[in-house]
Amino acid sequence: MALSFRDSLDGEVRRQAPPRGRPLTVYICGPTVYDAAHVGHGRTYLYFDLVTRALRDRGVATRTVRNITDYEDKISLRAEELGMTWRALARREETRFRADVARLRLLPVDHEPRASDFVPRMIRAARRLERTGRVEKRGNTWIYCPPPPSGRNFAEGDDFRAHMVPEPGLEPGPGDDRAREIVIWTNQEPPFARWSSPWGRGGPGWHLECHAMAERYLGIPVDFHGGGMDLIFPHHYAENEIALALHGTLFSRRFLHTGFVTQLHRKMAKSRGNLIPLRSALNEFGPDALRWYLLGTPYNLRLEWDPRAAARARAEWEEVRARLAEVVRPGPSGSLAARRLLKLPLRVRARIEDGLGVPAALEEIRTYAAEIGAAGSAHLGRGESVGGRRALRRIEALLGLSFAAPPTGSPERR
Repeated sequence: MALSFRDSLDGEVRRQAPPRGRPLTVYICGPTVYDAAHVGHGRTYLYFDLVTRALRDRGVATRTVRNITDYEDKISLRAEELGMTWRALARREETRFRADVARLRLLPVDHEPRASDFVPRMIRAARRLERTGRVEKRGNTWIYCPPPPSGRNFAEGDDFRAHMVPEPGLEPGPGDDRAREIVIWTNQEPPFARWSSPWGRGGPGWHLECHAMAERYLGIPVDFHGGGMDLIFPHHYAENEIALALHGTLFSRRFLHTGFVTQLHRKMAKSRGNLIPLRSALNEFGPDALRWYLLGTPYNLRLEWDPRAAARARAEWEEVRARLAEVVRPGPSGSLAARRLLKLPLRVRARIEDGLGVPAALEEIRTYAAEIGAAGSAHLGRGESVGGRRALRRIEALLGLSFAAPPTGSPERR
């Protein structure tokens, strides 16, 4: 069975078949590093982490890029407030982001490039767009105006504009055709980031950075691409328009977008200060319990952050972990047959592959833990514990969980 999921581009369920003779290429839109990552970021990256884990369990090689947006208006303005340069602030928050996702046990990506290192490539892409004759200068900004919709890109409409992230100075209202326009360069003064270009000193438009990085490390189209659903329009829409103009193809063959994590029924966002820092959640609940909680809701649905629900998830996870660890603990032979445990990794992987059904994968583990509790003995039969431990390690690799007991005094024992 190959990984299948609903492609965000057209809503059709498609299979992510492994390519022949090369790794499967994955591009994940990474953070804008001007403040702490929040649990909404963590949930999005968790689901892409599980996609990679399921593919690797199948023996499918992957090559993954997750970018770092290290210059942007919000970074410059925040840095000015703090009396820092934009670069110093970005490096500080980038370091903190990497530490947070490492604690969450996200697999390392193959490449994590910074946008600022790719400005020359973005300028070259902008020059290529200019040669299409569809670039206009408006004030101190150069804008690419795509041709009329071809039906190949994401559908347009107010549903996308409702959660769009407008570019500075380009904030169209409903029904405004400017929603499709793409900033490729803006001349600007300090404290904003600036580079030399054929148009003056300034910075490239946001949408060019992912194109430049993907083209360098993966090739366009990539096989698999996504992020939070707020990136569909305009960011991923714009990526597709740039790729269509420069390569005659969409940016990616498949798209996957995750639902928001909300707090007080509003999308978590650093720019609004409406967030639970990922670091704080890790400190309070620990990586295993936090993964258990964040992955318990289908990837495409919103998750309302509820600390009481997170605490219940922690308690449940501790019970599940204790039961599974006890099953394979060295000790007297028990009456549990190993066959059910040995098949559990395959059932977990099958649930993940079927529409990214991670909640169903967790339910498989939950059900097995309940069976252990109902059994007369909590141990496998004689000689079966080695195979049982191997099965648990495989489940750990699939879900990024750890069935070993946490050290005394860790967040999960508070």
